Amino acid sequence: MVLAIGDNRSRIVAYLALFIALVTVFDIIPMPRVFYGGIWDSWIFLLAPLIGVLLGPLFSLAAVGLGSMLGHIIYFRDPFELLFMFGAVIGTACSALIFQRRWKPVLIIYTLLLATYFLYPVTWLLPLIGIWDILLAYGLLLLFSLLISRDWWPKNRQSKIWLLLLFSAIIGLEADILFRVFLLVPGQTYWLFYGLTPEALYWLWLTAGIVTPTKVVLGALFTVTVGLSLLHLLPRTDIPLIEEYTL
Repeated sequence: MVLAIGDNRSRIVAYLALFIALVTVFDIIPMPRVFYGGIWDSWIFLLAPLIGVLLGPLFSLAAVGLGSMLGHIIYFRDPFELLFMFGAVIGTACSALIFQRRWKPVLIIYTLLLATYFLYPVTWLLPLIGIWDILLAYGLLLLFSLLISRDWWPKNRQSKIWLLLLFSAIIGLEADILFRVFLLVPGQTYWLFYGLTPEALYWLWLTAGIVTPTKVVLGALFTVTVGLSLLHLLPRTDIPLIEEYTL
């Protein structure tokens, strides 16, 4: 993790409490319906990748999971959202893994979920434009694995950090979306929970192909901008992973 937590239990509790509170606040601020588009009805997508970068996979998973649960209880949508919110947990963990250059677990998650999606017959009726951003993120993940394996990163430290932040944000946010899509279509919750037909899914896919990528861009810009500022403010001793994974 970037933050110097170590084995200090008091510091662990303090950091977790802080980020759980932040996630809860971001989760109870509603999204304008015109900007909803089926994914993320709150502003949690802005914060989740950055928490993964700062806390690492395990602590970010706990912070986002507990914060999302509290947020969904305070601002209650419907009981089904309690299941779909786990997409944010998976997404923040993927962001943390990518920032640490541990791309193999993320590649396995993407590959398994995408394979399951395309093997489900209903998806053969849906336009690819509905998941074009997920497919692009999968391509970016493959590119990331190549850059890491061949050590083709730029030599400049600043460039390495912002590239890691960018890849972490996009791949993590799209992993969140992919998990929700997996639950909705191959998981058959589109008709079990919502009573949707494949025809209704078709039009939902057309809308999602426009609105959802816009949110990912906003989340990536937030992560890179705020992340660079935070990493500059932290003492070098507090960011061992920057030294270990990017220099």
